Amino acid sequence: MTLTLAQSLDRRLDIAGNPTVALSFPQRRMLGQALAFLPRQHYRRVLELGCGTGLLARGLSVRCDHYVGLDADPGALIQARSEPYPFARTEFRHGRVPEDIPEGPFDLVVLNGILQDLTHAALEGLAVRLQQVAPSADILCLRSLLFEAPDEAFRPQAMLGAALGRPLTGSNLDRLFRIDVFEPEREAA
Repeated sequence: MTLTLAQSLDRRLDIAGNPTVALSFPQRRMLGQALAFLPRQHYRRVLELGCGTGLLARGLSVRCDHYVGLDADPGALIQARSEPYPFARTEFRHGRVPEDIPEGPFDLVVLNGILQDLTHAALEGLAVRLQQVAPSADILCLRSLLFEAPDEAFRPQAMLGAALGRPLTGSNLDRLFRIDVFEPEREAA
């Protein structure tokens, strides 16, 4: 039986039985909108930085051939690895951004709630590393706005987009989260 993203999120809530790991409605809405916001229907290789317990990985794995998630929390990675991902080859790696970003090439990079935690130097290091492993990738930035103003929430994304030389091609500003997409320049067909 194949589960939709919403069904798999509901299943996680039922299995977990722990309200501290339950997804709130805004989290579920952000994950669903993030998938809808992707510029392409299918990707060869996806890199998610800040993959956590793999909540977004299931939806991304439906849209790619190979998914790689990176997170600094070993406990979250144990939970991510325990879930089945039948649609794509998946890997979950322990590491920090930007030092441990794996070799590419990737055609989609998801920055899941990590930019606000990076120093200016780490943000510049991230841009350099993404130029190496994902030079023509779409970049999707997800950010919760629970503890900050919407104008402050875009500052790291704008710095990253400028360092990469990528235009902001889409943005979704909700009162509780923000989604931004940076696409590379594409040749006209």
